Amino acid sequence: MLKARLLTALALVPLVVLGVLYLPNHWFALVLAVVVLGAAWELGNLCGLEKPAFRILPLLVLSVILPFLYIQRYAPWVEWFILALALWWTAVLLVLLSGKLKLEVKAGPRPLLLLVGLMVLAGVWLALVRLQGMAPHGPGLLMFFLILIWVADSGAYFSGRAFGKHKLAPHISPGKTWEGVAGALLGGVLCALVLAYLQWLDLSAPLLVLLCVSTVMISVGGDLWESVLKRERGVKDSGALLPGHGGVLDRIDSQIAAGPFFLAGLLLLGALP
Repeated sequence: MLKARLLTALALVPLVVLGVLYLPNHWFALVLAVVVLGAAWELGNLCGLEKPAFRILPLLVLSVILPFLYIQRYAPWVEWFILALALWWTAVLLVLLSGKLKLEVKAGPRPLLLLVGLMVLAGVWLALVRLQGMAPHGPGLLMFFLILIWVADSGAYFSGRAFGKHKLAPHISPGKTWEGVAGALLGGVLCALVLAYLQWLDLSAPLLVLLCVSTVMISVGGDLWESVLKRERGVKDSGALLPGHGGVLDRIDSQIAAGPFFLAGLLLLGALP
């Protein structure tokens, strides 16, 4: 499993880096839209749309919404939408960690869950597209955000395997531990110190640490949220497109929650023009 994960990462990471740093914003938006549509296809299945003909519906909805959002990406209301998503994911994390959520396999379509899923997919697409297009450090900041999540995921994986004893949310994902979260947060601190050294933002090191650590913690909520979808659907992975990683949704679940939160943090701290 680890070998497959590494080989897949080695194949994908260079493409992601080139796309984030060198594609013009409109081309980046288009490529990211393909990724989001792939996630929406898998989301349809997790929400009970078994027939391919029905699973096309979420793709059609996003195909209409995303061009509108691209035109509006710098409109004043977008900041409020991003802030609302950040609050939403904070609330989701608290609920999922509370231990009060009772999970069971559920049959049949779940339209409300699908609607929420499409909203958050559109939200992360909008947040990342807006961030990548912002001068002068937009592409660099987006690349930093992705590295932050990758480092946090790796820190959680290795720390959890080496020291994991105390379960994070056994009712949702038995394999995740608080020791793994600690490793992820440590990775967030290290990334924040690198960002402080680069001096791309007029923010102090403590504020950058707060931003990065908070973003990493919210990313855990995205991971747990997708785990809820899979457990209630009775499946292990959202798909099988990426060897060692499962489906598209499995690969971007952390970013779905953390992307809007990271951008909201930059906006609230006055770090962006």
